[in-house]
Amino acid sequence: MKNFEVVLLSSPEISTTNRKGLNEEFEKLINNGSGKIIHNEDWGLRDLSYNIGSFSKAFYNFYQLEIEGSKIDTIKKTLSQNEDFIRHLFIRVEKHQELPTKLKNEKK
Repeated sequence: MKNFEVVLLSSPEISTTNRKGLNEEFEKLINNGSGKIIHNEDWGLRDLSYNIGSFSKAFYNFYQLEIEGSKIDTIKKTLSQNEDFIRHLFIRVEKHQELPTKLKNEKK
């Protein structure tokens, strides 16, 4: 098992209920891939550095995972097929960063 940190950007137009459903869908993908979610943080609605499609804002979610690297491509493909996930970034790390992250504590 390798360590990964993931940032998911979801559409600002979805409801709170649907956003929770998206997070549960992602967690199910990880569990089905024999992975383990170490920690997750909801960073909330934030401005994007540049527009993605017609969006200038997105909901950010941060995850720390342990999963086999070979499972990541399958998960990325599934995320790309869902229009409510507008971006995702998987980064392999040797050691997970200390939590809570600076973004979690940042005042908006």
